[in-house]
Amino acid sequence: MSEDDEPGFEIDHGHADYTAEELLEQAQSNAQAALIATVAFLRDHSIDLGEWAASVGRSFARSWDEPRDWDAGEFMDAMLTNYRALGATVHSVDLAPLRAAAVTSGFPDPDLCETLGVDPAAVARFNDATVVIAADRGLSWTWYLDGLETRFAVVVADDEVVTAGGR
Repeated sequence: MSEDDEPGFEIDHGHADYTAEELLEQAQSNAQAALIATVAFLRDHSIDLGEWAASVGRSFARSWDEPRDWDAGEFMDAMLTNYRALGATVHSVDLAPLRAAAVTSGFPDPDLCETLGVDPAAVARFNDATVVIAADRGLSWTWYLDGLETRFAVVVADDEVVTAGGR
């Protein structure tokens, strides 16, 4: 007896019938699951999350086409695009050129973290990868968790970073 013959098992539609919106949601969930599973592996093998995040940042930095100074607002805008691609929702944003700030939720997904048995705070260390990318562009990047939200700030490196709990 195949799964198709089991009572209650039904496929609503096949792989080619998913909408772009459904595929985006699936891709976001898969991307977060891969990051969460990676953090679980690192935890289980006692590999430092800070070293991992810095390594990821160095790798990602090579893929950015323009190693030039960016203003804080344009950098924050680019990073918010990346976080939205992971499933984050942007709640507020200030894209000022010298100091930009944003508040998001949805990354890391707390329900998916619970399902996979990983602390969301550990998964959020992925945000540290951006420190390297920002520094290569004359910027300083900080973030911290505030309940289910993440607060980000990026400043032109010569300016002082002010955060309320600062990571």
